[in-house]
Amino acid sequence: MGASKAVRKGGKTALSQSIRRLEEYEHWKRSVFLRDRFTCQHCGARNGRKRVIEADHIKSFSSLLAEHGIDSIGKAKECLELWEVSNGRTLCHTCHQKTDSYPRNFVDKPKKKKRNARKKEGI
Repeated sequence: MGASKAVRKGGKTALSQSIRRLEEYEHWKRSVFLRDRFTCQHCGARNGRKRVIEADHIKSFSSLLAEHGIDSIGKAKECLELWEVSNGRTLCHTCHQKTDSYPRNFVDKPKKKKRNARKKEGI
C-alpha cells in the first residue's frame, strides 16, 4: 500500500500522527478554535463536559498531504496550505463524524446490494 493510500485509508500513518503532534498543528488548531469561539460551526454546540470540539480541515488533511507530496515532517512544516486557518473549522465530534473529511470516511465502503433487484427484473 502506497503512502498516500495509507493516509486515505484512515489518516493513521506514523507520518500523519507525527504531523498532528507538531507545534504548528497545535497552533493551527488553537487559531481555528479562537476564530470560531470554541463553537461547532454546524450545530452551534460549545465545548463542554458533554461536547468535545475538534478542528477539521475543510480540504482534508490526507488530501493536502497527497496533493503536496508530503512525505516528511520538514515538507509538512513548509506546506503553507496545511496551516491555513481559512481551511479549518470547529466542529463537535458528532458533526465531525458526519463530514467527508473525517478519517474513517476515507475507507472504501463496499456497495450495498439492492434487495429487490431480482424482483424488478422479473426473475
